[in-house]
Amino acid sequence: MKKVFLHIAIVFLFAEFASAQDVHFSQFDFSPLHQSAANTGNFNGDYRFTAIHRNQYRSVTVPYKSVGASLDMNHKLTDDKMSYWSSGLMFEQDKTGDAGYSTLDIELSVAWNKFLDNDKKHRITIGLQPGWFQNGLNFSELYFGNQYDNGSFNSNLPNNENPEETKHSNFNLNAGLGYKYIFSEMSDMQLVLGFNHLNKPNLSYYGDKSPLNMRFTALALFDIRMSERIFIHPQLLYYNQNKFNQINGGANVTFHSADTKDYRFTGGVFYRNKDAIIGRLGAGYNNLDIGFAYDFNISDLKRASNGRGAYEIALTYIIHTVKPLQKNPPCPVY
Repeated sequence: MKKVFLHIAIVFLFAEFASAQDVHFSQFDFSPLHQSAANTGNFNGDYRFTAIHRNQYRSVTVPYKSVGASLDMNHKLTDDKMSYWSSGLMFEQDKTGDAGYSTLDIELSVAWNKFLDNDKKHRITIGLQPGWFQNGLNFSELYFGNQYDNGSFNSNLPNNENPEETKHSNFNLNAGLGYKYIFSEMSDMQLVLGFNHLNKPNLSYYGDKSPLNMRFTALALFDIRMSERIFIHPQLLYYNQNKFNQINGGANVTFHSADTKDYRFTGGVFYRNKDAIIGRLGAGYNNLDIGFAYDFNISDLKRASNGRGAYEIALTYIIHTVKPLQKNPPCPVY
């Protein structure tokens, strides 16, 4: 009986956590539009597709499953332009716990990019994400106190819960601000801020107010060329949402192939404060990168999870289109 009540307590604890905070990914560089609207178009190329899948807490209860995908593009990005627009679309879905608490988030994304100097070493970005947010819960899978008779659960007893709806949809609005500095060839730094749920969508099933608190994100990314073939990528992420705070930091090291074909292999270690140590592996070829991450749980939950946290699989694919020739190209001199 103690194990039954412990299982129920864990399920309700996770359900409360999931309803109060957003989805998070360990490979946050593979989910750029989730972090901030200012990451729209923040890549070297014309089109970018990303996808990520996360599976969490399988060793404790019903696994938590999160998926995300995005497509973004840069418009009229030419050498003579000092500013340009970017746009995109983001999709995320999350399902957690025995009662299948779920969220669905679909966001349009637009960003304006401005170079601050003629050498194009400094760039600022302002982004906006209007979209649609839905949360849902299967009440029939929940156990309530008034369904227990002399300490035994009786599914025939009414739970006396009468929600007005089991799915709730809202308009959602995110914004972001970014800065990029290229300090040498193949080396740069980026600072990105995200402001999600500015309008605080309502999550209540009973007609009252239960707002989803605004999430603040601060992100720092560095790409540092150590040698002809070796790059190091320190990364730091900070989340704040109501009373919830999270810091995730570490570094990846990438080794490039010596021949003309661009093969890449990546490994890294990250730490999420008071929660997990994260190991990362990745590989890439030309415009495609694939990443894998595993969370080793170090919080108090490790007594139930035996240290097994979550795994993630992610990919990014970037397309470079051929730029059209000028209408009147200059004649070559022979």
